[in-house]
Amino acid sequence: MEDPVNAPRRGAASGIEGAVVGLAFAFFALAGSQGLPRPLVVYVLLLLWPLVLLSVTLTRRGSIAAGYLLALGILIRLAYLAERGVGSDVLSVTWEAVAVTLKGGNPYVHAYASVLPPGRPYAFSYPPGNLLYYLPGFLLGDIRATEIFSAALVLAGLAWAARLIKSDWPVAALGVYAAASPLVALATDNSNDTSAGAVIFAAAFVLLLARRRSSRWLLVLAGLLAGEVLSFKLYTWPFWPPLVAYLTSQPWRLGGGRPGRRGIPAWLAFAGLSIGFAVLVSLPFFLRSPQAFVASLLTGPTASIHPITGWNVWNVLGVWRGWDADRILGRSLLLIDVGMMVLVTVIGLVLGVRRPSQALLWGTAAWFALIFFARWTSYAYFAAVAPVVLLIPFADRLVQLSPATFQKMQPEA
Repeated sequence: MEDPVNAPRRGAASGIEGAVVGLAFAFFALAGSQGLPRPLVVYVLLLLWPLVLLSVTLTRRGSIAAGYLLALGILIRLAYLAERGVGSDVLSVTWEAVAVTLKGGNPYVHAYASVLPPGRPYAFSYPPGNLLYYLPGFLLGDIRATEIFSAALVLAGLAWAARLIKSDWPVAALGVYAAASPLVALATDNSNDTSAGAVIFAAAFVLLLARRRSSRWLLVLAGLLAGEVLSFKLYTWPFWPPLVAYLTSQPWRLGGGRPGRRGIPAWLAFAGLSIGFAVLVSLPFFLRSPQAFVASLLTGPTASIHPITGWNVWNVLGVWRGWDADRILGRSLLLIDVGMMVLVTVIGLVLGVRRPSQALLWGTAAWFALIFFARWTSYAYFAAVAPVVLLIPFADRLVQLSPATFQKMQPEA
């Protein structure tokens, strides 16, 4: 009798269609205008493209396309990192914050010289997990290169997904992430949204692998990564509740091997580890200066720092109807914003989150509610949600064992 959970999906493409789509997107995304200046490596990659397409078509091996797109995504980011100027002050402030912390100072009360405008109070507006993530880049002398590492993490994850589910369609997603111009630019402009997306992607991906293999150690790693999600940036929070809700729907317990012992529910271990990690890295900074810590995290939504602009409801109403949301709603804007996020989250939890794709979908929906009703919605933020969106179509298959693996796990008769 066929296992209903782990049975392979019928109708799934098994050819190289996805690989070709990924290659095609990458080529036309990079080609652009003829007169547009590009680093030499981009020209070389474009000249190699026909050979890669021919190889993939003749051998019918999507792995060739995946390897090419993985290298392409990393190399063009490295090339543009060396050529492009700084377009944001975020990582400059982060560099200064890490330096202050390592010297024994408090990054939440420091007057930053690298922020725009210089000396603005509460300029470091991220939880301490952000400092931890950028520490290796700081020690290696190039904090901006952390974004390249983060992009490579997502690229490798999508390539691995293709191998795990034995389908080339994740290679199409790989092509989008590797070559989409906004995503390339945002990995090299001194912002931190590429890393935010990589942290969310890594936590979700490892959690799906943990469920696929029923691995307690992978679940521990996923919980710690989810703790980094909670302590990296405030807008990453909407993805946590649906992931926990997905695990609550799974009959998975840890440490229940002894007679009479049922073990700890997987969702409780995951939630406890993630919250514990976030508290552990944040508590020392909070205890040192509670008022400054909270003020720093909440300074972003203020009108004096971030006026209404970007891809949000309030800016559209202002341009379309001349509606001044700041004057009419004032401080209620923040409550409305958070309220919309909570509302979407609650709707998702009530309707039920029983599949990984549902968890990622409702997390994405709550994230968009938070971003679209915020006062300041930079297009850079979308680099954080892109990896999750690209993972959604493959999430359910990632938790399914291949037929061969499923048979190996069955007890012998």
